[in-house]
Amino acid sequence: MVLRAIKYTYLCDRLVFKRKTMQKGEATRELIIRTSAELFNTRGYYGSSMSDIMVATGLKKGGIYNHFENKDEIAFAAFDRSYSLVLKRFKEKLAACATSDEKLRAIIEVFESLLTNPIVKGGCPIFNAAVDSVDVHPKLQKKAKDSVNTLLKYVEIKVEEGKIENEFKANINAADFALLLVSTMEGAMMVSRVNGNHVAIKTTASIMNNYITTQLLK
Repeated sequence: MVLRAIKYTYLCDRLVFKRKTMQKGEATRELIIRTSAELFNTRGYYGSSMSDIMVATGLKKGGIYNHFENKDEIAFAAFDRSYSLVLKRFKEKLAACATSDEKLRAIIEVFESLLTNPIVKGGCPIFNAAVDSVDVHPKLQKKAKDSVNTLLKYVEIKVEEGKIENEFKANINAADFALLLVSTMEGAMMVSRVNGNHVAIKTTASIMNNYITTQLLK
């Protein structure tokens, strides 16, 4: 009976130790991803070295390589995290909207917020990854491409819904408007970042809202 109790206690202690170790490992992995996402979004993929990640996280090389084989793996995980947070912001904002008109304006507001209240320091992680990877990092470029095209389709669907609900003019080309909105807002973010202010993004948001009023609404 005593031996059984000792064995049971030992097994419980081992289980607790294993759980704590796993939790610590998950926390370390999340630290690496979260910190690297900011580095990549502000300095770019090629402007961020493993040494930079070590300094930013406070981890030694072994502490990082315990979770990731190389910088590519970190970059992919960091992008996936940032992208999921971008989608979450869009979904949460649009969930409060009742009409397609409100949804399009909410999309504009979210784009603006990616700079004025960034999910990750440095602006839109999708646009930044796209610019950083084109013609030099095919795998990261594909992730950015898929993300951009998802956003375009997302806007396109909202326009089509507005046409079905008789809010928007029937002759509006949903795909063309989606391209206009996404490319215009992303371009405005770049101009604002270069100039170190929010003038371009706020002005462009106002222009796009006016475009919806004058060109889309019946």
